[in-house]
Amino acid sequence: MAVPRELGIHSAIPVGGGEDDLPAYVERSFDFQLRAVLSARLPDRGNFVVMVGGSSTGKTRSLYEAIYELVPDWWLVQPSEASGLLDLRNAPPRATVFWLDELQQYLGGDPALTSECVRALVRHGNLVVGTLWPDQYAKWTAGREDVHRLVQSAVPIPVPETLDRIELSKARVIAERDSRIQDALNSREVGMTQVLAGGPRLVMCWEQPANAYAKAIITAAADAHRLGVQSPLSADLLTDAMFGYLRPHQRVRSADYWLSEALPHTTDPIHGDVSPLYPADAGRAGTLAGYTIADYLAQHVRRQRRSKPVPHEAWEALASHLRGPDDLRRLASSAVARLRYRYAERALTRLAEEFGDSRAAAELADLLVRQDRIERAAEVLRDRLEADPQDRLIGRKLFHLQELWQRVNQARPPFDPRAHGIPTPVAEILSDNGVSDGLRREAEAGNAIAAERLVEILAERGCLRELRERADRGEPRAVEALADLYAAWGEVRLLRERVEAGDHAADLRLSKIHHVQAWHDAARYQIGELRAAVDEGRADAAPQLCTLLFELRDEDNLRAEVDAGTNGAAERLIALYTAQNHRSLVQLRAFGLDADGRLATPTSPS
Repeated sequence: MAVPRELGIHSAIPVGGGEDDLPAYVERSFDFQLRAVLSARLPDRGNFVVMVGGSSTGKTRSLYEAIYELVPDWWLVQPSEASGLLDLRNAPPRATVFWLDELQQYLGGDPALTSECVRALVRHGNLVVGTLWPDQYAKWTAGREDVHRLVQSAVPIPVPETLDRIELSKARVIAERDSRIQDALNSREVGMTQVLAGGPRLVMCWEQPANAYAKAIITAAADAHRLGVQSPLSADLLTDAMFGYLRPHQRVRSADYWLSEALPHTTDPIHGDVSPLYPADAGRAGTLAGYTIADYLAQHVRRQRRSKPVPHEAWEALASHLRGPDDLRRLASSAVARLRYRYAERALTRLAEEFGDSRAAAELADLLVRQDRIERAAEVLRDRLEADPQDRLIGRKLFHLQELWQRVNQARPPFDPRAHGIPTPVAEILSDNGVSDGLRREAEAGNAIAAERLVEILAERGCLRELRERADRGEPRAVEALADLYAAWGEVRLLRERVEAGDHAADLRLSKIHHVQAWHDAARYQIGELRAAVDEGRADAAPQLCTLLFELRDEDNLRAEVDAGTNGAAERLIALYTAQNHRSLVQLRAFGLDADGRLATPTSPS
C-alpha cells in the first residue's frame, strides 16, 4: 500500500491531538468531477489528470483519496525522474497509476519522448496523475512544443486555496471528532489546509529565524526553487550559495560552522513531521543527496522575493553544482528570462558538454553570436557535430553560422583602437542571429512576404527608426505598424505630424486617441492586478502585463518583471530600449545584466 507521506501529502501538525498521521478527509466540491474524469474511459483507456492549485491546498490529498477509492488494487509507480517513465514507453504496463507529484520535474529532458511515453501509458489503460502550481500550469501550457501540448491534453482539476461554503460545513461536522480540523478552522492566519500542513509555522522560521545562517540557507533554497530547481540541494551547493545572503562579518566563520548553525533550525521538525528543509536520500540506504524546501514555504518566499535579484554566488553555485540536466535546463531558461546571460552560458555549456544536449548547444551558439563571439559559437557546434555527425539540427546551425560569419565580416567597420564594444552595424545583424538582416535582403530583392514579415519583427522589437524610414518610403505595412505604435504610446504630436504629411492610417488612429489615453489612465491601476494574475498562473496575464508596461514606457516596472522572470518581460524591455535608442541597448542586448541588475560587460566580475 502506498504511504501518503511518500506521495507528497503533508503530514498534519498535531495541533490539538489526533492519533492518525492524516486527519479525517474533508470532501471537496471538485471530488465528483475528479472521480468522473479518472474513471471515464476505464478499463479500455486511461486518462491524464493534473490537479492545479497552490501549495498546501489539498491537491495531493484529494487525488490520493480518489485513487484509493476507485482503483485500490492497482499498482502505483512513483518515478523519481523522467527517465523512470521513458523506460516504460516501449512496453507499457496496464492497470497502473503513475504518480507524478510536482509534475514540472518530469517535463524536462527530451520533451518528445516524455509526451510519447505518457500518451502510450494512457492508451494502455493506465492513469497518469500529477500536481502543478497555477504559475507552473500556465508556463507548461503556454507554448507549442510537444511537452506544452502534452500538458494541454491533460484534464485540469482546479483546487481553490480556501474551502467553499459546503466544504466548510462538512469540515465543521468532522471537527467534532478530530480536534486538528477544529483548531485549523479556528485559525485566522490562512486556510484550513494550509494550517494543517504547518504553513504559518514554516513562515515564521524564515521571517523570524533562529539566526542569520538559518535565514540564508532557507532563502538560498527558496531562490533555487524560484529558478526552477527541483532536485535536492547538496550541502556544498547550499554553503556556496549562502555566501551571497550573509553579511561580511557573518562570512568570517567556516562553511562548516554555517551549516552547524543553520541545519538544526531548518531540518528539525517544528511540529509533527513538518520542517523548512527536508533531507533527501540519494537512492541508497544511508546516503544524503541534499535538502529540499517545504513547498508552502517556497511559495511564500517566492511571493516575498518576487522581483529580488538572486545573488551572484547563488547563480554560480547552482550552475556549478547541479547534477541533473533537467535542473540545468530550467536554470538556463530562468537566466535567459532574467537577462542573466552569464549564468545561462554556464548552464548551457554544461548541458552541451556533459550531457550531449544538442538543443542546449544550439542555444549556447545563439547566445555567443549575439556577443560577437562567433568563433567560439562555431567551436561549440563543431564539437557537438564531431560527437554526433548525424545531428541535423547542429549541421543546419553550423551552415547558417558560416553564412552569417561572411555577412558580419562584410559589415564590420575597419578596426578603431578607440572604439569599445560591438560595432553597431555588426550588433544589429547579430541581435537576432541574422534573421532580420536576411529578411531585409529578401525584401530588397522584391520578396513581398519577406517585407511583411520584416515589418512585423521590427514592430515587435520596437525598431522605431527603421519603421519610420520604411513608412516614409510608402510601405503600407510599415505605415500601419508605425501608426499603431504611436497610438499605443499616446503620441498625439507624432500622429498629427504624420496626418499633416498625408498619412491616412495615422489620421484613423488620431481620431480614436482619446480612447487610448483613457485606457492608459485606467490601465496604470491594473498593473497590480495583472501582476497578481501572473503569479496565480493565468496564462494570458504575462503578455498583457508586459505589453501594458511597454506601451506605458514603464522601464522600472519592466525591469522588476525581468527580475521576476516574467515571460516576455526581457523582450519588451529590450524593445523599449530599442524604441528609445537607449545608449545601453547594444550592451544589454548582447550581454544582459549582472546578478545585481547592473549592465553586464564581457569582463564584468558578476
